[in-house]
Amino acid sequence: MTALAGIVVLLSLHVRVERRAGPPVLPDLYYLTEKMPVDQRTVPALPGARWGTIIGAPQGGPAPVTPPECGIFQSEGEATQKVLALRSANGAAIGVELALTPRPVDVAGLVEKCATFSMTTPALRSTTRLDAAQFGPIPPEAISVQMHTRTTTATQSLAWDIAMIVGTHRGILVTAEYTPGPHGDFDPALAAKLPALYRAQLARLDKF
Repeated sequence: MTALAGIVVLLSLHVRVERRAGPPVLPDLYYLTEKMPVDQRTVPALPGARWGTIIGAPQGGPAPVTPPECGIFQSEGEATQKVLALRSANGAAIGVELALTPRPVDVAGLVEKCATFSMTTPALRSTTRLDAAQFGPIPPEAISVQMHTRTTTATQSLAWDIAMIVGTHRGILVTAEYTPGPHGDFDPALAAKLPALYRAQLARLDKF
């Protein structure tokens, strides 16, 4: 009986060690706060930019994007709460967006589904071509894309590129993005910093 008890104890210890060996499984988050995004020291510098954070609940529903699933690439997906933390200047921006969505977002397959998509409102029409991109290593549940967008209004037509990494972590839709805006030149070196920014944001969420 003593030997058997010893074996049981050893097996129990082995199981505990095995459980500790893997990363902890953290629960989904069901709220957002201004403290959840990375701080400005983590976000790459952008010449002439100012730092800002915004938190709120979107009002009035998302703008009509076709196909609807592609709205997440223009911050027009369904969300009950959002937090933005970014550097911005004259239409250029780099930073992160966190979105609490009513349903889980699966980004797998969106590169193909959203190869071209559009958004139309009474004030403007926007068309986007989206391509898979390689800015650096990212988690397997995320995707990297580069978008080429043209927006037309009654008075002007503007075109610009956007680099983006998108994925879901602990139930939160996480986006790291960079754009030079409609008047700037796309900087591949800044886009190459998005994977580290995205991973830093995931690590930040795991503190909550």
